[in-house]
Amino acid sequence: RTTLRASSPTMPSYFGDIAKTAKDLISGSFNYDNKFSLDAKNAVPVDGLKLSCSATTKNGSTEPTGVVKSVFDVAKGVSLETEASLPGGKVSASASHSGLVDGMKLTVSGDPKHLPGAKIGLQLLRDAFGMKCDLTAISSGAPKADVNACYSRGAVAFGASSLVDCKSGAVTKYQLGGQFVVDDVTVGVILLDALDTVKTSVAMRVDKTTSCACEVVYKVKASDASAALAVSRKFSDVCSGKLAVSSAVPLKAGTAIDPVFSLHTTGDVAAKTTGSLSVQTDTRLNTKWGVQFATKI
Repeated sequence: RTTLRASSPTMPSYFGDIAKTAKDLISGSFNYDNKFSLDAKNAVPVDGLKLSCSATTKNGSTEPTGVVKSVFDVAKGVSLETEASLPGGKVSASASHSGLVDGMKLTVSGDPKHLPGAKIGLQLLRDAFGMKCDLTAISSGAPKADVNACYSRGAVAFGASSLVDCKSGAVTKYQLGGQFVVDDVTVGVILLDALDTVKTSVAMRVDKTTSCACEVVYKVKASDASAALAVSRKFSDVCSGKLAVSSAVPLKAGTAIDPVFSLHTTGDVAAKTTGSLSVQTDTRLNTKWGVQFATKI
């Protein structure tokens, strides 16, 4: 019998999840926009309907933008989703069905005013194998397929990703990746940019409240490298924080260590409301920051 593999913070289900533990620690959650979001999925008097909205002021901008999103569960495994952006009025919609084939989800999305530009997404998860495929430019006569696959078994996972021109058969933007886990340590390696960039990472859970990670990125042709370190800590059930430091690595003349410091903290600030603060600065005190509040009712 086919069963779905449960998600894990260390073992990936899909290619995009490889080395995700380190990536989330080093760059995840940092947000330098000011944003307020409201999730009203539990307050809508319509079964299966979930509504949410947000207002965002981009870093360096004084004009806010808004998004209104709705998700309607029509039946088991079938949902409709719409999203409208303000003030531009851009609308996108999608329909998904996860019961056609065991372990597979089919999604059709795009602009309702431009149906020929629709995208078809296929997602498959069976036992140790996970695959995603996005088909675009379908009506152009030369559709593109963004395909990735991952195999995970025990403490080891590996996968590949590429963009395929379905008309010419040309394969571009290919990537390879793998990771393995030993106790509380996760090691990941990803080859991207047509295998010209090597990204190696190590993430470790120090104790129940503390985790850390490091990452080194090396560009083969340019002989350039950068490195990043991060540590996170859970201070209480409602408050956590993390610090990340990144810099170029001086492998050749003219390259100097130039660290960038990023700080993020989040916690409950009121009933059903979470607040987050992100601050980034460098040795020249070039600073940017963002505050976000999220309310669920």
